[in-house]
Amino acid sequence: MKNIICILLGLSGGLVVGGGIVAFFTVLGVLSNILKFTNTEDYPKIGELSVLAGALFSCILYFFDITLFLNKYILMVGGLFAGVFIGIVASALAETLDIMPIMADRLNILKWIYVGVFSIALGKVFFSIIYWMTIGFS
Repeated sequence: MKNIICILLGLSGGLVVGGGIVAFFTVLGVLSNILKFTNTEDYPKIGELSVLAGALFSCILYFFDITLFLNKYILMVGGLFAGVFIGIVASALAETLDIMPIMADRLNILKWIYVGVFSIALGKVFFSIIYWMTIGFS
């Protein structure tokens, strides 16, 4: 029974995160903003394939519990690239989210937005506590 609950929690968490990432990169147009921000609009396929390859590579490393024994200098370069990517995504998100208040107002859901924000925050806190406090997860 414990294994079934763990499987269901893992699958539901993965679906939520995966759905959020897909919505983040496609519906909100963050990838196009990243390409515009880095002046690489002429190569959209390379940007798409880079994001896809990075996601698949990290999923494979995580899912199969593969450990890479790399030199500390290679790790520093990888950390630098990861930091640059996170900074660019944060910049693209800041530009993209300017449309969120307008969309909420036009869809007449402005008065219910707090429910969504609170549910996401409470779910994140609750399941983070479960994740870190349960024996077997740590």
